[in-house]
This record gives sequence, structure tokens and C-alpha cells, in this order.
Amino acid sequence: MDRRHLLCLYALGAALLALRPQSAGAGAPGPLVVLAASSLTESLQAVGAAWAARGHPPVTFSFDASSRLARQVEMGAPADAFFSADREWMDYLEERRRIDPATRADLLGNVLVAIRPLGSTLALRSPGDLAAPGVRRLALAGENVPAGRYARAALGSVGVWGAVQSRVVSGDNVRTVLGWVAAGEAEAGVVYRTDARVERKVEVAYTFPAGTHPPIVYPMAVVAGAAHAQAAADFLAYCRSAEAWVVFDGAGFTAPPRVDPR
Repeated sequence: MDRRHLLCLYALGAALLALRPQSAGAGAPGPLVVLAASSLTESLQAVGAAWAARGHPPVTFSFDASSRLARQVEMGAPADAFFSADREWMDYLEERRRIDPATRADLLGNVLVAIRPLGSTLALRSPGDLAAPGVRRLALAGENVPAGRYARAALGSVGVWGAVQSRVVSGDNVRTVLGWVAAGEAEAGVVYRTDARVERKVEVAYTFPAGTHPPIVYPMAVVAGAAHAQAAADFLAYCRSAEAWVVFDGAGFTAPPRVDPR
């Protein structure tokens, strides 16, 4: 499923929501507030629109780096649910009792890829090619951002981190990295496969084997003290449904990998 299909699904869901009779009165639940990793932007919006179109409360999303969103949850920002792009930031909140651990679940996995601007003549057939003179700027997400952590681990695992470290430019989140490469402001970058699929101005040059970096896991949980805790838990359950999986699978996500217990 490409970006056009995801956006069409989101638009359809929004249209159906607009046509649905609105409930009045104090008992009507307000919109769910969901904070989610930026790599989930298109797919989670589509899932949220489909959920609302079925008669459930609408969902308001805020997408950014998991690290920044986790800090917001820690500081008490109003939110009903949190979707992280790694287990570490979810662990961080669980240790601080800022999520409901009973609602926590691993939702998705992903694949790490090296990208270059569409039409680039730069040969990137292996990680070692990222150290070539033609790669003056290598775009990665910041070192505290899940995508940046995975990328640095992968580059270290294949033995090229020392050669490319001085060329790295760090973005606030993985979509910043995607934008830099799409605009030609960086000759190469490392993002998730799902990001590369939504940007027509980049192309995948290399896929990192799963064993070169920690498993990519997207956990989700209801935020402790959420104003709409039950509705948020219901939305998380819907995100694990076969209907939602069609969207996630089409976007390029994988089933969540098995990881060692915390």
C-alpha cells in the first residue's frame, strides 16, 4: 500500500466520521489523544480514521521522535496512549509509572534501510559504500531517537561507523532524515523501510540484515491517568485487529519480532 492509498483511506474515514451523527451530552467521550513515533504517521492516521468511522471516538495524533514524546508523557502532557518505535522509551515510562503496564503490547516491527535521492548515481551496494568519498553527509536520526539508535548499532555492527561518523548529520526524528535525503541535502541516510515507501524522491539502496541491530519493535500502551483510558485501550485492541493489520502490512511494517523478556 503506497502513500496515496493510505491517504485515501484516511480521507474516507474522515468523511464517514463527518457524516456520523454526533452524540450530545456530558457522557459523550471526547477525542482520544495519541502520541506516536513519526514513522507511524500515515498508517496510524489511516487506522485511526477507520476506527472513528466505525462509530468510535475520533483520534487526535501528535507524531514526533519517541524520545521527545516520552519526555512529554513523563512531564504530564495530556495524552491517552503512547506508541514508541523502541522498547527502551516505553521501558523508561513504565519504570516511572507513566503508563499502564497491563495495556502494554508490542504492535509492529520494521526493517532498516539505507536510502539515497531518487536518480542518484552514487553506488551504495553495501554498508561499506557509505564511507565512499561521494557521501559527504550521511543523515541519521539523533542518537536518542530509536531510528538513530538502530542505525548507529547497524553501522557499528558492520564495521563502518568509525569511517562515517564524521560525516553524520543528525535529525530530530526519522522524517527529518527522510526530508534531507529527498531534498538532496544529504547524499544518503538510514531510515525505516516504511519511511522510504512514503517518499517518492528517495530510493532504497541497501537493506540492513536484522542481525546487525537490535530488533525493531513498536510497543504501545495507555498512559497512566488517561482521561479516556477505556476508549484508549479499545483503540489499542483495534490496532491489533486484522482490519488494522491490512494497513500496517501494506505500509511495509512487519509483525513484532520476538524479544527477550524485560
